[in-house]
Amino acid sequence: MNSDFVLNFFYHFAMISFYKNIGLYESLVLSMEMDPSDFTKSLRKITYKTNPTFLSLVPDNGIPTRFEYRGMVNQHNFRIKRRLHFFDFHVLHVLIKGKIAEENNKILVTVVFIPFFHHLFALLFVFLTSTLIGLDLMKENSNFIFAVLPFIVIMILYFKLKRSLKKDRYDFERELHFILRKNNRFKSIE
Repeated sequence: MNSDFVLNFFYHFAMISFYKNIGLYESLVLSMEMDPSDFTKSLRKITYKTNPTFLSLVPDNGIPTRFEYRGMVNQHNFRIKRRLHFFDFHVLHVLIKGKIAEENNKILVTVVFIPFFHHLFALLFVFLTSTLIGLDLMKENSNFIFAVLPFIVIMILYFKLKRSLKKDRYDFERELHFILRKNNRFKSIE
């Protein structure tokens, strides 16, 4: 079996169901009267092309300001994330994956908002580190308030990630609205 297939299977079924269970999964289905090629062209105009893992030598603040997202946009799907701006402290941007299909002269865009896999590792790392610090401080002071420290830290990070998920969904819906409105305005002129 192909290792890429196994990783995809694990991620799509195990991780997606995990994200749904803990409330870090948002989805959106939109139907728009627009040509699919126009939609992908408009989405490419605001997306800086990078590889789908979002690892590149160009930092987010080095990307020209006309691009709001970075990632890949193809004819039938896209995988993007919102780019960081200079002095942007909202650093937990989520992954936006979408599929584009055509039905009855309309396009159907299915969008999924999920955290990156490394956000989960960061939560786990922070939890383990704060647990070790709390246990060490409990030995010295015999104060059990430090036992609660890991749970407080993990809850703060969880709610910050949940807030960024909602904010990125709102921002992407707004971008789709602008794309649709701009396209309809140009159609009425012609």
